[in-house]
Amino acid sequence: MNETEQRAQVGNVHRIEVHAAEGHTDPVGEAVLRDTQGLGLKRTPKAVRCAAVYLIEAELSDEQVREIAEGLLADPITQRAVIGAAEHGGGALVEVHPLPGVMDPDAEAVELALRTSQGVEAKVLTGKRYEFEGLHQPEARDVAERLLANSVIQAIHDEPYHPEKLPSGKKYELVVRDVALRDLSDEALMKLSRQGHLFLSLDEMRGIQAYYKQLGREPREIELETLAQTWSEHCVHKTLKSTMRYADRAEGGQAHASRPGHTVNVDGSVTIKNLLKSTVAAATHELMADGIDWCLSVFEDNSGVIEFDDDYAVCFKVET
Repeated sequence: MNETEQRAQVGNVHRIEVHAAEGHTDPVGEAVLRDTQGLGLKRTPKAVRCAAVYLIEAELSDEQVREIAEGLLADPITQRAVIGAAEHGGGALVEVHPLPGVMDPDAEAVELALRTSQGVEAKVLTGKRYEFEGLHQPEARDVAERLLANSVIQAIHDEPYHPEKLPSGKKYELVVRDVALRDLSDEALMKLSRQGHLFLSLDEMRGIQAYYKQLGREPREIELETLAQTWSEHCVHKTLKSTMRYADRAEGGQAHASRPGHTVNVDGSVTIKNLLKSTVAAATHELMADGIDWCLSVFEDNSGVIEFDDDYAVCFKVET
């Protein structure tokens, strides 16, 4: 491989890296380099190199590890495989790996491939190695925290990560919890909303409180989480469905007078009732009334259906 193989195996865990081959582009590294330019850093890296990391926990011979590295994980034309941790020529290095219990689809694919091609039951963890030319280690760590990793689901390492045993999640113990909120003050309700990461308004918290007072019991934790999720901006679109007051300084309020759901106020501002229904949905229905006949079902449920041809339709769902 023409590579210095460092710590190829620790305990029963084998480490394999896949780098871009000499003369071939590193699109992930180039994308990270571009993205760092928007972070407002005191200095940006001169170059960023990225490699995929595979940690495989299994009983494997050296021959099997080499076959997996060169025949399964790396493209022999555009990539080069390194068993262990490759040396790097200066700059700073960070690695990002998923935390225990977080889904790792690439690892699952490798586990399946090893099972079918090698007859080996293995546990796999994947990650990304980033080398920053021209940055010191604290600066590379800052880039990783701001750009490359989500601390809720990923861990950042300041050196090649190679544990003796791959981490695993803890066994979950079911605990049913009630949340005491029926007798809380307004201040305490908002504290619960913030600290419980519910992010509901006071009116919404009061509504939940009144409902459970009527039921004569406290809400269970799962009930409160479900209400918060269902009433979240992402799901119910509170802003898009709200009543908005808008001042059009360029055209003036009269330009909106004929639009559905729009009311022109005395001061020239415009009150828009249900922003989504009165703008995007209204424009779509206007186009349909003018002759667009391929919209079969729009703004009726969680997606829209349009005609593809005489026999088929296509269902589109767009996330906000």
